[in-house]
Amino acid sequence: MLALIEFRNFHKAAESLRVTQPALTKSIQAIERELGVRLFDRHGKTVVPTVFGELAATAGRQVVAAIDGLNRAIEESKCLDTGKLSVGAGPYVADVWFGPVIARLLRMYPGLRINLHVESWERQPDALRAGLIELFVASIEHVRERSEFRVLEFPPEPGIWVCRAGHCLASREKPGRAALLPHPIVGPQLPETIRSWLETGTKDLPSVLARKIDTASMTMIKAMIRDGDAVSLLPPASVRAELRSGEFVTLEFDAPPLVFRAGVVWLADRSLSPAATAFVRELLAEVGLEPGAYSI
Repeated sequence: MLALIEFRNFHKAAESLRVTQPALTKSIQAIERELGVRLFDRHGKTVVPTVFGELAATAGRQVVAAIDGLNRAIEESKCLDTGKLSVGAGPYVADVWFGPVIARLLRMYPGLRINLHVESWERQPDALRAGLIELFVASIEHVRERSEFRVLEFPPEPGIWVCRAGHCLASREKPGRAALLPHPIVGPQLPETIRSWLETGTKDLPSVLARKIDTASMTMIKAMIRDGDAVSLLPPASVRAELRSGEFVTLEFDAPPLVFRAGVVWLADRSLSPAATAFVRELLAEVGLEPGAYSI
């Protein structure tokens, strides 16, 4: 229809579209029957759009522009150098893995725009459902069995108790729970098994948890351990550098085991963008998994 308006002639319009004139005539007649109005007035070999034809042409140009814009957006999304990625992360994950992964991605794709949303794991699923992020990396205990999510689980990490070198507990072999009373426990919320262990056998004493400081900020946790007498229960990877340097030491309590389970999560009914796929592959390599072994 737009070609017919441009050339005002069926023969020339058909040539530009590389179709036969009868085929073009039938197409225009079909549109006119569908709309119930005449779109063109015929004057010999010349055709002129009616008022309805002008309206249809305006709508047609908008459709063509929208399709062109969609095609450009798709091509830009395919090209990682002009793509955009929004990722959610728990504080521990962001502190341990995201730095190297994002640095490598940006070296490979300097034009890639990355938005990072660091929040507690409880808030990540809602952000995912709302479309604020395309995927998140955090604790998966609360989502691993839910069918609405696709979950790639990382190798589990056992929790370890840590304090600063020189702490009064550092020289004691398997101190009891009561030994924690004078010292604040800092870190994320403790699972019920650990909370029960801390409270068992201390009913006649002040609560060990009375001085518990809940925070997911690894920067704050490390500062309170380093500069004070706080202790914490953490994944080994989060304090690997401090343990290697001797700044922090581990404590051996007769406590129930705690395993940290993290992974990457996205909505099961949505495909990942090329940028998100590249991110997941780099992340899997960072945590020691073979990206090619997973269907992403």
